[in-house]
Amino acid sequence: MAAQLLVALLALASLGAASEPDCKELVKPLVLDSHSPIYGKWVLHVGSWDESGLKNDLVLVSSSWVELTASSDSGVITLYWADRLNNTCLQGLANATVSGITSHTTFNINGHTSYHDGKFYETCSDCLLSEDTTLLPDGESKGRYLFLFTRTGNLEPSELETFKKQAACLKFPPEYHFVGTDLCPDSRETASPAVENTENETE
Repeated sequence: MAAQLLVALLALASLGAASEPDCKELVKPLVLDSHSPIYGKWVLHVGSWDESGLKNDLVLVSSSWVELTASSDSGVITLYWADRLNNTCLQGLANATVSGITSHTTFNINGHTSYHDGKFYETCSDCLLSEDTTLLPDGESKGRYLFLFTRTGNLEPSELETFKKQAACLKFPPEYHFVGTDLCPDSRETASPAVENTENETE
């Protein structure tokens, strides 16, 4: 009888496991090449972290967007970013060197340098799933972020559930920070008319 009960329990367990997508299916790294679907402008929707110290930095962000473009060098991606921290906008330009499925980016923000290793994963259409490992100056990991961006900043409930499952597969705790869509303006756009006006005045 005990053996029959064990067989029944194992059968039920296997059915339950079969109903949930396998982590290998949920977490597929993207190869970072000129055909990768990561390029364009992306608006952050939600982020997670695996170390409490990183949470303190992320919760200060009320909105964020990033624009990724291919450069003339196949091993480099140009990254323009803009974060709103309370009522302050910070934005800047960085280059990410890429190799296969990984990227490495150095940010210089207000005189502070930070180093990041990144990976991108397959996700919903018009979404960008990015894993960011923050590095200490000696190259040791300070912890990881997991960011889900979309083209618009909006996300369907079913897509959010998939993100949570992907986060669990990547060993992130079930803690999330959702950001708004009050985005910082692109300072590159506001700078252009001023340059044109100056040129017109000098003619």
